[in-house]
Amino acid sequence: MRRSSRPFIARLIMAVAAVGLFIVGYQWGNQFQTAHQPPLRIEGVLLRPPIELPELDLHGSQGPFNRTDLDDHWSLITFGSPGSAAGHRGVSRLIEIANRVADQPDLRKRLQLLLISADDAPMLARDFEQLTPSLRVLSAPEQLLAELKTAVGAGQDEPAEAAEQPPPLFLVDPRARLVALFAGGQPAAKVADDLKMLSERPEALVAAPQPADTATTTNPDQ
Repeated sequence: MRRSSRPFIARLIMAVAAVGLFIVGYQWGNQFQTAHQPPLRIEGVLLRPPIELPELDLHGSQGPFNRTDLDDHWSLITFGSPGSAAGHRGVSRLIEIANRVADQPDLRKRLQLLLISADDAPMLARDFEQLTPSLRVLSAPEQLLAELKTAVGAGQDEPAEAAEQPPPLFLVDPRARLVALFAGGQPAAKVADDLKMLSERPEALVAAPQPADTATTTNPDQ
């Protein structure tokens, strides 16, 4: 006698329902956990809302660099001529930060280090870029460089009291938005900790209203 397929169909329906309930419960749990996480706080200056960067027209020993080259990367930007003491300090600090996130393989792979100035020095650029494959030494005409520094809130001149410190750093997220500033006096270890925290909680970087009494300063060294 032919066995009925109804018990099998019933078991299949129950299995599908159980999987559906698991998926719904998992998504609800993630949303609950995200909603109840403490506010994101870093040692540096977190920008709320993030700042959309303008189009870029930069050049280096590896070719042109534009805004699309920021996509899908975490980019640490500093300003300084590769032939200056400030540029040397900036590169040294960038590399130290990159070394301190080596325990986060995905972040380290997506991290790019950018030194930007008006000085086109291809030989120096190549020398610096041999230190680590994630470093790019880039240049732009004076006017375009001034516009970029204004867009990210960088001072046009290095303050005298900061002459012995590395230049400030500007963090751009994988959506090409400026999301954080790090003053020259902030230790590389603290910047690395902030970078790890931000990369682990990208949902906290969504645009949010900024209270009038907590407006971000335009120069992280002031």
